[in-house]
Amino acid sequence: MEKIKLILGYGVVLILFGCASTNTDLDSSIDPKPSVAEAAALMKQAEKQQADLLSLKEYTRAAQNLEKAQQGLSGSYEKKYILDKAVIAKANFQRALELSSARAPNFTRVLEARRSSLNAGLRNSETLKAALARVDDDLRDDTDNFSRALEPKEFSAFQKKYLALEIKAVQFRKLNSVENNIKKAVRADADDLAPKTLRQAQLDVNEAENLIAQSPRDSSVHKKSVADAVASSVLLSDVMDVILNAPGTPEDVALKIVYQNRELDKLSKNVGNLEQNLRATESSLKKTEGALKSQDAELKSTKSNLQETESALLMQNQALELSSTQVRFQEAMDEAVKQFSSDEAEVYQQGSKLIFRLKRINFATGSSVIPEVSKPLLAKINKIIESLGAETVDVQGHTDSVGPDDVNSKLSNDRAVSVANYLASLKGGYKLRYQGHGESRPIASNETAEGRAINRRVDLEVTAKKIKG
Repeated sequence: MEKIKLILGYGVVLILFGCASTNTDLDSSIDPKPSVAEAAALMKQAEKQQADLLSLKEYTRAAQNLEKAQQGLSGSYEKKYILDKAVIAKANFQRALELSSARAPNFTRVLEARRSSLNAGLRNSETLKAALARVDDDLRDDTDNFSRALEPKEFSAFQKKYLALEIKAVQFRKLNSVENNIKKAVRADADDLAPKTLRQAQLDVNEAENLIAQSPRDSSVHKKSVADAVASSVLLSDVMDVILNAPGTPEDVALKIVYQNRELDKLSKNVGNLEQNLRATESSLKKTEGALKSQDAELKSTKSNLQETESALLMQNQALELSSTQVRFQEAMDEAVKQFSSDEAEVYQQGSKLIFRLKRINFATGSSVIPEVSKPLLAKINKIIESLGAETVDVQGHTDSVGPDDVNSKLSNDRAVSVANYLASLKGGYKLRYQGHGESRPIASNETAEGRAINRRVDLEVTAKKIKG
């Protein structure tokens, strides 16, 4: 039964990929960055659901294609290549999430143990990552890729394995730098040159490891021992530096030198604090000096009054500009009402913009090609927009609720593009922008044929240029 589900799942992935590839072929100018970002977000979601364990093949295929898409973005590859890889990645991540959701309920407690090891920072160590991969492989093999539930003994065994990895991850996170210091000292013959300091560091790190193993999730249990291990390893490094820089120095003498240097560092910090206090005193004196400059404050007050006057004049000019714009809008509306019948277009004012709601752009079903009979209407509108002295025209496409959301969104955008391109060919001298809203902004009920016909529309938002004084 599980194999049948997998075969059906692969079929869904292929169908999704096929559809997405067709869309990419239709418009290779689409920005691939959003698709790559969506795939990256799905990857994070898949990692939270531990899809790298529960559906390894799908997760791996998705991760590989996402990596190629990301490399494509940084390497300026062709957009179609990047989009194809992002689409494959998204489809496989989605399939991985579906499989993980179906398989997870039978392995909840084992997954919790594994998640704890990951949260402990296991992936920071290549060695621990390899160990995790081996345990994961064993779990997949023993459950026949999660088609069989674990027996109690098997469950307990895997829970212990993931707990052991969690302990090692905490030890690595807390003590890796300590162990590296000790290894470095050993390679430099610390056994012979500083045996006492080395032994103390080794004892401290062993104690810290043991306390972490007893309670890896309670830092209060091992906090002090970890701090002691860190301090011992730093002392070992400092002692070895003294001995290596002055060969023949006994360990006891090196220890005294290290402690003396640390006392000197404390004195240096105290001097630094004194210097900081002196700078604070100087700053206070400067503030006192500034308080005596009352004449300068009076000049600033006068300047502020002038700025307020200038601001008032600016507001008056803006009010005049607004009044002029409103007059032009009213004239344009009056002219438009005369030229358009009620079934051709509605014209109304919305704030500082003039809206043309086109009713007679009879696109064929599923098409974004403007019919020839509709072009005179657009030419007539273009003349009115020109007379208004428009700065920008926003073309907004809308559909009814019939059909899938993504299809309606693309169709509305394509129709908005067609109208914008045609207006651009008339060279009206204004900037054009376009956007498709699909079915998201109905102005009538989609429950009736009449309402759906009203919702299948194109709106033009016209912004007039401001008159400069």
